[in-house]
Order: sequence, then C-alpha cells, then structure tokens
Amino acid sequence: MNWRFSPFTLNHQSPVPALLLLALALQPADLRAQSGDRDQWQRVPDVIAALAIGPGSQVADIGAGNGYFTTHLARHVGSSGAVFAVEISEGELSRLRRLAEDAGLDNVEVVRGVIDDPGLPKQSLDAALVVDAYHEMTEHDAMLAGMRRALRPGGRLVIIDLVPNDRSASRDRQTESHRISIELVEQEVRAAGFEVLESDPEFTSTGRGTRQWMLVARRPAQPGTGS
Repeated sequence: MNWRFSPFTLNHQSPVPALLLLALALQPADLRAQSGDRDQWQRVPDVIAALAIGPGSQVADIGAGNGYFTTHLARHVGSSGAVFAVEISEGELSRLRRLAEDAGLDNVEVVRGVIDDPGLPKQSLDAALVVDAYHEMTEHDAMLAGMRRALRPGGRLVIIDLVPNDRSASRDRQTESHRISIELVEQEVRAAGFEVLESDPEFTSTGRGTRQWMLVARRPAQPGTGS
C-alpha cells in the first residue's frame, strides 16, 4: 500500500528495496510465516468486533497491502458477504487478485482507488478498515469524505495506525516517519462528519518496538446528518 506512490512498499509499515520485494513475492511460505507471526499480536478478533460485521456483511479493506486483513475479512463475512480490497498501484492490485484467486476467495473484489477517492459505491458498505495506511494518505480529507459516502448510515470506520515517537510534532513531521497520532486522526475524523465510538491509543504492539493505536467511528445513523 502506498498512497504516496513510492514503488518500494511491501506492506503498510516499512519500505523495502525492489529486489527484496521481488524475492518475497516469490516465497509464499515466508509470507505465510510472516502472517503467522502477525496473528500473534494483531488482535484480529478485536478488529473484527470493532467493525461490527458478520456473515453477509459488505466491508472494505482500504490500503489492503499484502491482503492480510482482506483474507481474514473474507473468511469472516463468508460467501454471502463481500470484501472490497482497495489499492492504487497496479502491482499491488495484481498481487491482491492473485491472492484472492489462489485462496479461493470468491467474495473479494479488488478495487483501484486514487489518492483522493477510494473508488467505492455510495452507501454500499457496512464497514471500512484502514490499517497502517491512513498516514500515507496525502489527501486525507477527500479520502475520509469518500469513505463516509461509501458507508451506509450507521456503518463503521476502523482506523489502525502507528504510534509516532513524538505526538506533539507537526502532522508533516509525523507522516514523514510513516506514523501519525490518534489525536490528530480523531480530529480529522470528527471534522469529516463521523461519530467517534472508541479511541485506544495503545491498541497493540508488534513486540519489536512498534505500537499501533485504534480508532472506531461510524457514519451517523440519524436523518439529516448529510449525504
């Protein structure tokens, strides 16, 4: 996932050289091992609970990266549901299509987004998930507006991102280090017309010194709260 158009991002967290990217792409066993390690700390059941989804739900994984959450979401919503895996580069889109095909995930639709629009139909979603991708969104206001449009009234938005070393630094300084504070994002989410339901500044840790926060919001369900 890379909403800044760097060609060297393998996943949501750290840039890697292009040759290493190719090598990892050719080693599915290693990628499965990486996912297994992530299963130990990512708290997937808690993320799914925060999304408030179940069999038959329609959910988007925005900035889907290597498809880690896309896979978990697809299995959770089942054949009667759908997962929209959103990315912007052709390389990432191709990898997601291969992943869905190889894993037999017929309920996954790969969607090409752009830097200011996730490319999702209006009021089509029960929930949207953004993991370690929000800090890369240079047009975050437009992206939030697009997510809000895509959610049905009462639909949830869950954002998980990396805790910055200095939460008092400017937004630009934080995002330069590929992190952003939950306080900044909460302000932006509220300004975009969402209701914040939960804010967890210390959601989880990878065990390697990297911490994630989680913000849970929803599109207001009341009439007259906007389109």
